[in-house]
Amino acid sequence: MNGTEPRTAVAPRRTPTLSIVVPNYNHGHLIGEALAAIAGQTAAPFEVIVVDDGSTDDSVTRIRALAGDMPLQLHCHPRNSGVVAAMNTGLSLVRGDFVLFSAADDRLAKKTVELAAAAAAEFPATGIVFSDHALMGADGSAMRVMPLDFPGVRRHFSGRDFIALMRRSFFGFHVSSAWFNVELLRALGGFRAELRWHCDLFVTYAAAFDRGATYVPGAVSYFRQLPTSYGTTGTRSNAQMDVLRAWLAATREPGWEATRAAFVKAAILPEYSLRAMRALRSDPGYLTFRLFRRLVWLSFWMKVAPLVSTRARAWMRGIRSRYRKSRLVRAERD
Repeated sequence: MNGTEPRTAVAPRRTPTLSIVVPNYNHGHLIGEALAAIAGQTAAPFEVIVVDDGSTDDSVTRIRALAGDMPLQLHCHPRNSGVVAAMNTGLSLVRGDFVLFSAADDRLAKKTVELAAAAAAEFPATGIVFSDHALMGADGSAMRVMPLDFPGVRRHFSGRDFIALMRRSFFGFHVSSAWFNVELLRALGGFRAELRWHCDLFVTYAAAFDRGATYVPGAVSYFRQLPTSYGTTGTRSNAQMDVLRAWLAATREPGWEATRAAFVKAAILPEYSLRAMRALRSDPGYLTFRLFRRLVWLSFWMKVAPLVSTRARAWMRGIRSRYRKSRLVRAERD
């Protein structure tokens, strides 16, 4: 014996794996761009699963042709069941630790998987990995990234810190750039059909409040701006009020008490307009002064913003961004 303690072998921590699910319905003319962007990543995902939701165009033929150039799995619904059903099918099939649901008309930036994988490796228990807003025109041009109001470095927020962040510096998610912790997403019940075009936003916040959120600058998915997109048409439809009421009802379910408290404290709702007050009448306990103030201010800004020049709006965004970054730094020091 040399007097030293015997060392216990410690197994190296397994690097989390990343999956991508691409729900598709009649996007045969665009899905090639989406899959090419995935195939061109600087780091390959663990798996790519395309869920075709009963397309009536040539989507399946195109996808099968592309499968010869990249490893992907194709699962076909026998009939159109809706995007929520396609997403839940994908969730049931994935074997990775984190999953991104990438629309068939979106496009990943070249280093998205690499950057997200590094964040997942550093914070493997995080609820979500998220990034900046990114948009492109209907024809795939005019691509632009709108960085969130954070210093441009990877950072993790605990569930409590994320609630505080939403209270003082609210921002909306681009869910197309959010990777979900698969185990947690399944535990949350996946995507709720009754929440329709807001089903992914609901679980994004729920996962972040539960296990925290990790921000990664630049790990974006470019969202194609189409006036006929599912979310855009749904939000403007008369059915939006029913969806908002379903959102409120979901937070009242047994076992969701802590998550509801987080939603209420952070003043989270998928629509910030005075119109939303009609839905909130069904659940007055959800309405706080912070939420009411947010509804009033954003309703006012949506009416005024078109009258403000592009240059003036950019100047105001710059001031807001510097202010929010300084607040975040001060909060971390305290």
